[in-house]
Amino acid sequence: MYSIGPADARAAALQQLAEIQEDPPIQRLALRHAGHADVAYDALQSTYYAIARLKNLEQIDNLRPYFCKVLIHEVYRELGQLGAALVEDFALVTEAGHGAVSLHPVSSPSIEDAVRIWLLAQCWFKRLADERDRLRAAVPARSGDPGRYRAVIYSAAEQVLRHGISGEPSDADSNGAFRAAYPEYFAQPDASANLLHQRFRRAREDLKALLQAVVRHDELT
Repeated sequence: MYSIGPADARAAALQQLAEIQEDPPIQRLALRHAGHADVAYDALQSTYYAIARLKNLEQIDNLRPYFCKVLIHEVYRELGQLGAALVEDFALVTEAGHGAVSLHPVSSPSIEDAVRIWLLAQCWFKRLADERDRLRAAVPARSGDPGRYRAVIYSAAEQVLRHGISGEPSDADSNGAFRAAYPEYFAQPDASANLLHQRFRRAREDLKALLQAVVRHDELT
């Protein structure tokens, strides 16, 4: 039986990378964001070379969505626009001085840092699943049906990480998402606007606390 060595794994990753670059839907994505064929072509080329240079390229399991994230970053760079983030809603970083977890990026990371966060996010998602019972039990009993409330918070955390790994933005902590998941609590007809506001605020705090329990601060340093 033959084993796949590091060189073979990297060669396979580079081949997949080239196929992704040439994929018509990916090229249309570049053109849609760039608005000009030349800018789209340059962004596709720079994206390929930027990712191909990564030392741990073969460790990226979901290469296609990651390519899309870097591609959009490169389009914005080509256009001279600032603020394009490789990792957006799932880049859970430690807020300075507070030890809390933020669901939003504080800056656009380098490609190398984005790969590190990308790989960490996959570990966090596995940890979330492995420690499901303990994490759900730690969520405060906010409503008359504690089990359902805890399930909503856990599901929202799961969506944040899943969307992050797939490269999609997440609205799992939005008021609308909470209402849809648990209308009896988050859209209670006789509840005042202030009470509902407090429920949304606490739900987001509980979601952050759950994610903080999943993300180990020493992994981010």
